[in-house]
Amino acid sequence: MRFVSLVSCCCLAGVADAAFAAMPNARPGLWESASTTVVEVGLPPNVPHAAKMPPDERAKLERSLAPWGGKPVTTNERVCMSADTLDPWDAYGSGKGTATDCKRTVVTQTPQHVKMALVCGGGTSTGDADFTAVGADRVVGKITMLMKSERGDSKLNVQMESRWIGADCGSLKPGERQAVGAR
Repeated sequence: MRFVSLVSCCCLAGVADAAFAAMPNARPGLWESASTTVVEVGLPPNVPHAAKMPPDERAKLERSLAPWGGKPVTTNERVCMSADTLDPWDAYGSGKGTATDCKRTVVTQTPQHVKMALVCGGGTSTGDADFTAVGADRVVGKITMLMKSERGDSKLNVQMESRWIGADCGSLKPGERQAVGAR
């Protein structure tokens, strides 16, 4: 389960940066992102009689194995984006960001939209990210990952919305993040 959390954090940090970079006319300054993550965990292959379990019992067991009990978890963070951190798309698309373990391949890109294929952990986790700039001050997106391990398969679904707060980043330096809280 620790791996699931690590992958979700890496994907969110690296891919969310890419979402900002995809919109060259985005406003520099302080941005706030709300991300809602749901992790669905399948049963490990060594669970006896899993195939014969009633569906409700199986679902209950799967939820108990998932981080946070399979319930949505929303986190908020703020990040300072300068004109420099908004501009260089290549730095984000080549995997040089926070998620160095993940390879991000741009499938489609316009100033208003980016879709990427993701491969993390040497291929043990795959998925995609899809972000849309609703305007120069708002980005919405989603990340979907399938993670395979000896403990079974799990799915990670993230919905994200970022909005521009203001031109002044306060005490945050460009590229620096600050957690606002979790619900």
